[in-house]
Amino acid sequence: MSDEKEIPPAVVVQDGKVPGDVPTKSGPPGQRPKYHRRLSNYLLDKKMQLRYVIVVTLVSMTISGTLGWMIYNQEHRASEDLVAGLADLTGDDASLAEYQRDTERDIAARDRRLVLEMVGVGVALTLILSGYLIIMTHKVAGPLFKIGIYMEQMAEGKVGNTTPLRKGDMLLDFYDAFREAHGAVRTRLRSDTEAMGALVKAVGAAPGELSATASDEVDELRRHVEHREKSLS
Repeated sequence: MSDEKEIPPAVVVQDGKVPGDVPTKSGPPGQRPKYHRRLSNYLLDKKMQLRYVIVVTLVSMTISGTLGWMIYNQEHRASEDLVAGLADLTGDDASLAEYQRDTERDIAARDRRLVLEMVGVGVALTLILSGYLIIMTHKVAGPLFKIGIYMEQMAEGKVGNTTPLRKGDMLLDFYDAFREAHGAVRTRLRSDTEAMGALVKAVGAAPGELSATASDEVDELRRHVEHREKSLS
């Protein structure tokens, strides 16, 4: 009906990737789909990533600003010496007064142009450095974010399969150690689940020999085994 509310599209999550890391449209067969990323996808842990970006950016701005001021100060002193020398050279010669004023204006314009160029280069370097740091910290925050998801699932009793990291991610050794530990826990849980399932089947084969209380306990254990099997799938 026209007055029914439209159901919003589901958010697709694949291989532990957050929205934006998975393709929104499928391409031709055999062609790898393109991933559409946004800035928010790179800031998985804003507190950690922005802290490092801001600190490194401020340090870089301080260093570049200090070097820029030293260059400008040296250039400005050289310009003042040049203007003073030109004034001594022209003296009171009226025919050279206009030449002296034009030269002073050219020197002043060159100094202003130098300041603008240094500011532009400083801003460009700051933007490039900030973007690079966001990408690099994303390669660290991504694995930590993924591990955090698996740990939350484990706290809820869900111990499913883990997936490898994306190409270019860091902390590979740490993540491999986590996957190994996660797999060992999953193997032990599966073994325990199989043992409990075998016990339920064995006890269920002779239901007439169980008391009402024992039968309820067996049913509870059966439900626990079914829940555990789902959490391991």
